[in-house]
Amino acid sequence: MDKIIETDVLVIGAGPIGLAAANLLADQGVNVMLVERHAGTSDEPRAISVTDETLRVMQQIGVLDRLAPEMLMDTGARYFGRKEQLLAEVYPASPRLGQPGKSQFDQPVMESLLLEAARARPLIDIRFTTEAFRITDGPAHVDTVLIDDDGKHTVRSKWVLACDGGRSPVRSQLGIPMEGSTQVQKWIVVDIINTPGEPERFSEFHCNGTRPVVVVPGVNGRCRYEFMLLPGEDAAAVTSPEAIIRLIAPFRTISAEDIRRAAVYVAHQRVALNYRVGHVLLAGDAAHMMPPFAGQALNAGIRDVANLAWKIAASVTGTGTDALVNTYQSERRPHAVDMVRLSHRIGTVVMNVNPALTAIRDAAITASGIVPTAKAWLAGMKFLKQPHFTEGCVADPGAAVPKRAAALVGRSLSQPQVTVPTGDAVPLDAVLGTGWALLYFPHDRRAPLEVRRVDTEVNHDGGPHLALTGATAVTDTSGAFAAVAGSGMTLLVRPDRYVAAVTTPDTEQAAFAALAAYVPELARLRQAETGLPAAH
Repeated sequence: MDKIIETDVLVIGAGPIGLAAANLLADQGVNVMLVERHAGTSDEPRAISVTDETLRVMQQIGVLDRLAPEMLMDTGARYFGRKEQLLAEVYPASPRLGQPGKSQFDQPVMESLLLEAARARPLIDIRFTTEAFRITDGPAHVDTVLIDDDGKHTVRSKWVLACDGGRSPVRSQLGIPMEGSTQVQKWIVVDIINTPGEPERFSEFHCNGTRPVVVVPGVNGRCRYEFMLLPGEDAAAVTSPEAIIRLIAPFRTISAEDIRRAAVYVAHQRVALNYRVGHVLLAGDAAHMMPPFAGQALNAGIRDVANLAWKIAASVTGTGTDALVNTYQSERRPHAVDMVRLSHRIGTVVMNVNPALTAIRDAAITASGIVPTAKAWLAGMKFLKQPHFTEGCVADPGAAVPKRAAALVGRSLSQPQVTVPTGDAVPLDAVLGTGWALLYFPHDRRAPLEVRRVDTEVNHDGGPHLALTGATAVTDTSGAFAAVAGSGMTLLVRPDRYVAAVTTPDTEQAAFAALAAYVPELARLRQAETGLPAAH
């Protein structure tokens, strides 16, 4: 019998989602084995758009400083009608997470940086040319048979995280159904290099009603063109260099050497019915597939693993309950469904080739200019709804908390630049650390807010527990926390930077008690004599 290899978490799939998951898990102190059936990371550009939340995770992992120079940051979009008239110019609303709302990136660059980060983390064991063959779940662990060049091996882990793509073999083995449909229209995707000049910071959607086109600029001469495949066209023929040169000719002149990749794809709008079976969880395309028109597929996957990594780690260390892991689906699936629907709706606008309907569409969008609220909704990209958890690992603030402050619960915490006692200006996340954190806002608006980290330590009996560390006074002049400034209230922030609770001294006990169903140590933490602000 083969020797059993033990680890805390087995991550299957070394795409950007699996790599991000491995890094986040390791930073929570758990051992990770990351396996990938290919010989290395992908060298093909696939995803191309990232949100501020994804960049915040890249910042947390420590690769953003090297990723940023390879990105076209802070971009918008322009929509053109059937006569090539400008219908709308949209731009993300003012960012509040410390990063631009929308940017263009190169997936191979991101993957290589995430792989480099993973290799630098001793808790991660990376194995390429290794395929997950069979998964057997048990009461306390899961056994996975791996096949590599040396034969079969069995890995025993507490959890398996399947980040193995839209065709997920793990999802198939578990028999998890997908809800949704497949898009009828096919698209030709072309990535080119050597584009001259400085790129404009706008993607272009040419909704011309004949052959719709999407153009997405990048840096270092990179640019993507997407063309609708027309009825009767052959995929092999339209992706030949000669055909690609003709398609791009209205926009610019290229040569065959400028073509980096050309492929035909079919978009799906499907979401897994369940994100979890036993000790196996799905993330990324394994959990949901969506059309590309809202640029949300990769971003949804990064949100998945940012939401899940700390919950798995809490389960592994014993500070979190099984109910905490279950909140992954209740928190993430509804937003994934929303993003799939949004992507489909945008695609319906872009892909329409019916002359009457495209004329009505153009008139309706142009008319929205006379309705200020509709114009603001469209121009500010407010259709890209941010996650808001109303159930899961969040505490009802109750009637005693003002509505503006209560609205922070279940949302991602703002990340302004703050001034620390040394006088340096740093992103707020640099002060929060990797675990839970408490942010106390004194009654004096002029006084600094107080940040207390919550770290996992080992008891005298060898068991893990949560402990408050020393306070850091930080000054925020951005107004990001106007809803709670001078209130004497406390924000309890989760490791994924979402606000779990907003409390007053009178409501704090109830909030911590409610969250103790997921993280029992939080109830004990509140009762600690040291670590809580004196005003409490």
